[in-house]
Amino acid sequence: MINVLVGSTVLPENLEAVLAIYRELVARTRTEPGCVSYELLQLREDPCDLMLVECWLTQEHLDAHTRTPHFIEAIAQLESLETAAPALIYTKTA
Repeated sequence: MINVLVGSTVLPENLEAVLAIYRELVARTRTEPGCVSYELLQLREDPCDLMLVECWLTQEHLDAHTRTPHFIEAIAQLESLETAAPALIYTKTA
């Protein structure tokens, strides 16, 4: 299993647009082969602080996800609307 965490921050005036893009991305990604889970979380104390939490069966599934048209389009749209942290990729050890 491959687990990915990607944090981002959004200006309040961009929040609704960003959430709409993520809703579409999450819905499409959940149907991809190898996707165990794919969720967008908001920090309770600051709704402009987001965390994308992903779980994939294999690295190959994750790599295929990053080549899908819906992922490429979403990332292009989000680039000017949020500040994303580098992706943290974990594997299960126990």
